[in-house]
Amino acid sequence: MKEKISFVCNNCGSAFSSWFGRCPDCSEWGTLSEFRQKDETEKKSFVKAKFLPLCSQKSTAGQTKLSSGFKELDRVLGGGFVEDEVVLLAGEPGVGKSTLLLSVLARLKKGGLTVYVSSEEDQAQIQQRANRLGVQGKNILFSSDKNIDSLLAGLEELVKKQKISLAVFDSLQGIYSSSNSSVLGSIAQAKEVLLKIVQFAKKNSVAALVIGHITKSGEIAGPKFLEHMVDAVLYLEGEKMTSLRLLRALKNRFGGTDEIGFFEVVEAGIKEVVNPSSYFLEVAEEAVGKASVGTRQGMRIVFATIESLVVSSSLAFPKRVAKGVDAKRLELILAILKKYLHLPVDKFDIYVSVAGGLKIDDPLADLGIAAALYSSLTNKAFSPHELFLGEVGLLGNIRKHSALASVIKEAKRLGFKKIYQAANMPSIGLLKQI
Repeated sequence: MKEKISFVCNNCGSAFSSWFGRCPDCSEWGTLSEFRQKDETEKKSFVKAKFLPLCSQKSTAGQTKLSSGFKELDRVLGGGFVEDEVVLLAGEPGVGKSTLLLSVLARLKKGGLTVYVSSEEDQAQIQQRANRLGVQGKNILFSSDKNIDSLLAGLEELVKKQKISLAVFDSLQGIYSSSNSSVLGSIAQAKEVLLKIVQFAKKNSVAALVIGHITKSGEIAGPKFLEHMVDAVLYLEGEKMTSLRLLRALKNRFGGTDEIGFFEVVEAGIKEVVNPSSYFLEVAEEAVGKASVGTRQGMRIVFATIESLVVSSSLAFPKRVAKGVDAKRLELILAILKKYLHLPVDKFDIYVSVAGGLKIDDPLADLGIAAALYSSLTNKAFSPHELFLGEVGLLGNIRKHSALASVIKEAKRLGFKKIYQAANMPSIGLLKQI
């Protein structure tokens, strides 16, 4: 049987009959990889498809979900794992993917065996991590086999004898299919391995969680159709120098993509942060250069502290360093402060950071960033019980927002005594009167 050769772009997933240095569709350089597929042109027998009314299909809306044992993970998944669901989890190397999943296998809230397949580590290494996490592992079966056909054959045998709740494959790029001649980790191998995992999960009603590698640009390795094949795509992110980890859903067929889970890496493994505001918010003595803000992280309301440092500069182009906030947004707010508050921002090096390592892209934090900068530039401290909420417009106005009511309600519950927003601070110039 002949092989059909094509070249697939790792960035956009487009396929071409010949290789190009630059993808004709997305214009990215060096993203085309060879893809070999058996050319099955001979005719095969088939059975005519049957069509039924849509209402005749049993609804999955009330389907019982399998809790992961972590409320934060269940929140992102939409309540837990669905039987026969396939989840693709990606993240930077060393961010804690394997640690999180090993903890999940040990904390599943439903009976049945769980399976951990590791193509990158042997049993001794996994057992050492399990001991550090305090995982007993009595109901966790382990295999380090890299052949997906051998793995699924073994799992088929297990399913006939006992219920399997969750199967973890770590990782997709480390497993190969013997029916494909491509090298380990190639696009063709990844596609075929994932396809076989999906078919097994759907056939046997087993939830499967597959770890995927990411590229240098931070995207999941392989063409985009890998993400289309699974039911959910999760991304675990966080800086290695901080303990905070955020879990986001990029795709979810059984839930929303607007939820975020918060985790913290500790010495004994990884734990969930149930109250993120207590983690990020520094309610202490007032200090110059600090301001409290409210921000939306998905559907959640999180309060954090903005810190700023302003020092005189001898450079022709003063430094602008932003950590946790968008650098272009910082430049915009500085321009507004210069225009409407007449602050000499072009004479100072300016550093802005979000305490705790949180990343903020919500425009509701604009007023808090401006307040922290104003505090540092004028040497005036704000009370930690004062909260700043609002998007700053180019005309120096503070815009109203539909989400303000829910954020203010939560802020009052946490004990903020004074909340500055569009209703009582229509212009950024009123910072002088606080």
